[in-house]
Amino acid sequence: MNARWIIAFLLSLGLISPARADALRCDICGQIIQSRYLIMPDQAVGGKKNVCPECAKLVERCSTCGLPVKTNYTTLPDGRYLCARDAAEAIGTDEEAKQICDQARDEVDRVLSRYLTLPETNVLVSIVNRFYLENLFRSPTAGQACVSVFGATVSNPLPGNRIIHSVSILSHLRKSRLMAVCAHEYTHAWLGQNLSAERRAVLDPNTVEAFCELIAYKLMESRGETFEMETIKKNAYTKGQIDVLLAADRERGFYSVMEWMQTGADAKMDGANLGTLRPPTDGVAQAAILSAPPPVAPDVLILKGISGAGDHRFALINNVTFAPMESGQVRIGQTNVTVQCLQIRSNSVVIQITGAKAKTELFLRDSR
Repeated sequence: MNARWIIAFLLSLGLISPARADALRCDICGQIIQSRYLIMPDQAVGGKKNVCPECAKLVERCSTCGLPVKTNYTTLPDGRYLCARDAAEAIGTDEEAKQICDQARDEVDRVLSRYLTLPETNVLVSIVNRFYLENLFRSPTAGQACVSVFGATVSNPLPGNRIIHSVSILSHLRKSRLMAVCAHEYTHAWLGQNLSAERRAVLDPNTVEAFCELIAYKLMESRGETFEMETIKKNAYTKGQIDVLLAADRERGFYSVMEWMQTGADAKMDGANLGTLRPPTDGVAQAAILSAPPPVAPDVLILKGISGAGDHRFALINNVTFAPMESGQVRIGQTNVTVQCLQIRSNSVVIQITGAKAKTELFLRDSR
């Protein structure tokens, strides 16, 4: 069945008009393609786009979908380009991005509550530009932290056996990609708290990244984000380890994978040591896991950490990160209160709680 016969058949059904029967247009500029053209993948939502030779030569590419941009595109301050579609669907404000990060963490907790709970009260989330992440790649601590194209996590030990996790997320991502990145980075924070120094020293870095991608995959699976699931599987970032962990998860269950990450002896997981994983969880053990009480939010406002310096400080109050003069809702027990952060000092913050007459100063623990 050749192309001309198909066109004639569609014409007979009235599905295409005669004027457009032979017209193949470039998905970038909209012009009719006269001869050869390229078929390029849409890295944001999947599918293929027809691109004429002239548009294929364009240097400007959308940082989200990877396609050339010619008209109606947005240029971000850090030099990234967004096509009109992806600019409209990008999370454009830091406040909204942080709220989505909180949502991603809560959803992972809900999906995996019987096995693990991601940190929330000692995580500082910052929405950053491309330059910031590129500088982290070149920093002396890059080898001790997760640094990727979309995010980075650094776990900072503090006196009193405390840990503050600094999570940086690239701005202007689509919601599904942002949630997947958040799940990945929050998992690094969980590993920083739940793996011994000895175990962290042994584990293969690609396996660590794969475990974080496994959590992101499970979140995307729970949300029905099939394209993001395929993106995680196809990404060469973990050098194939994500496939091994996904197979182990299917065959032995997530608890066995998590337990191996914490207490296993091998540096990486492969077919040779898959048999060392615990068998699938039995009914008694499953009941014990399910009976574990769910995590609850603090019943008071607690200043968990302060990061940055000078005019660029951030404060972590309960589960919310604030910049000076920033407002947001903070969970207390089973409810929320609206808090405005008026001032961030070296070891305290001054806040205003909506409905309260007086300001409140919160101090870091052990700092008074």
